[in-house]
Amino acid sequence: MKRSKLVSLAALAATAGTAFVGGQLASTRPADASATHAYVLRKGDKITIPAINQACVVSEEGGALDLFCTRSRRSHHQVVFFRDSILVWKTGNPDKPVWSGRP
Repeated sequence: MKRSKLVSLAALAATAGTAFVGGQLASTRPADASATHAYVLRKGDKITIPAINQACVVSEEGGALDLFCTRSRRSHHQVVFFRDSILVWKTGNPDKPVWSGRP
């Protein structure tokens, strides 16, 4: 085979492999787990999740209740769960979310 055909074949194989891996990552399945407990949280309640060093508090912003979560130490990002949206921003910069979405 000529060198140009080998290069073309290698590029095609790399592209196909990348597309396959990208498709697998984009369509990951949720974990096969279910909640063992359900809790009702009220304004002012605090929860901690020791396994992931996460702390959350139910608070109110602009008249809307939210669940504000951040790591206890060395947090890089903070997350707020509203009834109709989720916001993620870098610690200390709440005016410019790095990600937002709907639950």
